Amino acid sequence: MASHFKDAINLLTDLLDYGTSLIPRAYTSSPKDLKAICVLFVQLRQFLEHLDGVATLLAAGSAGTANLQLRSLLETSHAMEWLLKSDTEAKVNHLYVANLRQRRHWQSMAIPGTTQAARHAAATGALSLTPDQLKEITDEVAGIDRILGTAPFDAINAKFEPHYQARNFDDPWYKVYGAASIRKIADELGKLKEYTYIYSPFSGVTHGSDMWKNIVVGDQNLQVNPLRQPQHIPGVVRLGVSFALHVYRLVLQEYRPAEEENFNRKYVAQWRAEFLREYKVELTPREIVI
Repeated sequence: MASHFKDAINLLTDLLDYGTSLIPRAYTSSPKDLKAICVLFVQLRQFLEHLDGVATLLAAGSAGTANLQLRSLLETSHAMEWLLKSDTEAKVNHLYVANLRQRRHWQSMAIPGTTQAARHAAATGALSLTPDQLKEITDEVAGIDRILGTAPFDAINAKFEPHYQARNFDDPWYKVYGAASIRKIADELGKLKEYTYIYSPFSGVTHGSDMWKNIVVGDQNLQVNPLRQPQHIPGVVRLGVSFALHVYRLVLQEYRPAEEENFNRKYVAQWRAEFLREYKVELTPREIVI
């Protein structure tokens, strides 16, 4: 079944190749600043990693678990669009501060005498660091503190503190900025339907709480669905490709606007026919009846 859909999977891998080459091209055209690093080396790279996961899973016929990757693709797509839409510098700075704080938190666990080391003593008690390793970690934490103590990061860092002091972990960076949730971000983008009909259902799969993805209840029996459901490959590919086309256009518009016309021509000449292709699947599934 997976082999039967190889053209659809090849479309996904072709788009993946395009995306990996887009990272260095876009960075070359960028100011090479913190924004470019966060958008290209963090968000776009993370998007491509999940897109690669989708392609790898589909090649093995695992369309069901690819939904977890699709959920991440949609979330990253929304986050990137929201970041670039307005107040980009402030949003990037919040993302950066959140990562610095997380790095400092985990590195501090290895430094004797810190609050983090005391709080996680059971987990870090077995650590055995050389003096050079301890100095390297201590210097890194000191460097992070210096960055967080300079404007504009100091004011953003202070916004994280109340929640951290109360609960010993940080709120998500977008929430500290002012967006209450991923749903709120989708609403601000005018994409609440995407969140409602795509993101939310995939959450049930992610957290192992969706009964109807796993079983079918009949009058006299209980049917357990197969672990691999390759008949869903075309639908997964279509969603993955849709997200990829959208994200690539965001990046092109931001960093290589002159290339967008070529991208559109490439879509028409190489990708559109397979993207719009309709597959008909007829299955006689093996049922496990309990």
